Amino acid sequence: MTAPPLAPAPPRFVVWTVAVLAFLYYLTPVAARLAAGRPLPWSLVLLLVLPAIAALVALPWRERAPIAIALVIAALWVPSPGVLGAAIVAQESVARRRSLTSALTTGAVLIAAKVLELFASASGAAATALSFELALAVAGVVIATLIGLLASSRAQAQHDRESAEQARREAEASRINEARMAERERIAREMHDVVAHRLSLVALHAGGLAYRTNLTADEAQAAARMIQLNAQASLDELRTMLATLRGAEAPPEPPQPTLAELDVLLADAEDIGQRVTVTHIGDLEAVATHASRQAFRIVQECLTNARKHAPGAPVHLSLTARDEVLHLRVSNPLADLAIPDASGSLLGLVGIAERVGLVGGTLTHGVRDGQFVVDAALPWGAPAKEGA
Repeated sequence: MTAPPLAPAPPRFVVWTVAVLAFLYYLTPVAARLAAGRPLPWSLVLLLVLPAIAALVALPWRERAPIAIALVIAALWVPSPGVLGAAIVAQESVARRRSLTSALTTGAVLIAAKVLELFASASGAAATALSFELALAVAGVVIATLIGLLASSRAQAQHDRESAEQARREAEASRINEARMAERERIAREMHDVVAHRLSLVALHAGGLAYRTNLTADEAQAAARMIQLNAQASLDELRTMLATLRGAEAPPEPPQPTLAELDVLLADAEDIGQRVTVTHIGDLEAVATHASRQAFRIVQECLTNARKHAPGAPVHLSLTARDEVLHLRVSNPLADLAIPDASGSLLGLVGIAERVGLVGGTLTHGVRDGQFVVDAALPWGAPAKEGA
């Protein structure tokens, strides 16, 4: 966990205006007496001026060591009232950069220094003047403390907002990544079972060729052809399988559905009240198995999303098989009066993207003319050529 950033310092113009004006305020009586020709002890003038100048010189280091500079300025305040401005600036730095306890401690020390300064110069002074000086010092220190604490609080609040936003983004990214990995594992499981089924057919036909001696030439050629087709299909599946290990405890799954079972999927959707219209162009049976299987799952996910986010809205499904590419489009009107189910939070689209990417396809989705549209292009010719 990173430390919160320090609050920015006030503008230099403001800092030096406060420090110098307070110094000049206390030089006014001295200048007036000198202008009137009234003599002043130079020792008293130097005692008033030199500590104030030293306090001004120490101010540039207040950001590096605010507490130490505040204590030095408190010591310089005892002999000279002209240190008031520097004390106010130093107290603001402590309140802004350090804890509340530190700010209260240095504030108390500064006020105590002012009290000592008043006692040291109290000879012949009126009680009213002493009260005004003390009130001015206390007010300056208190205001400086409040300004510093406010700046620190605002910086902390900004840091908290940024941390919360960063945590929200990380949680969202983690949630989407978990959904993506879960979908990848599901796809890998499906492929695992398909490949296992095909390899079992290869072993079966190869065993027939090995042990049966009464096969005719045509029967042997048909068996060899079957072995070749299943072996080639298994290689195609393996080329696209994700690197996800199947859990040893998971039972084997049945063969995964393809577009050949699309009518069953649509009938199930209609049975639960979902209206689906379908148009298709081209021979869907010509679509390669690996692309057909992913297309079935994409349609299934799109129908599920439509039921969740636009319940009761009709769904239109368009399938076009042309030039070894299956173009799939699913659209439905946006929810009107029905209350959509937001539990999915777009994770279904993450799974669809994984399936489209698995076959090297492209995917777009979004709102168009009051419809939510999912467009996917699933090529099926390229995977068979990769790695040949």
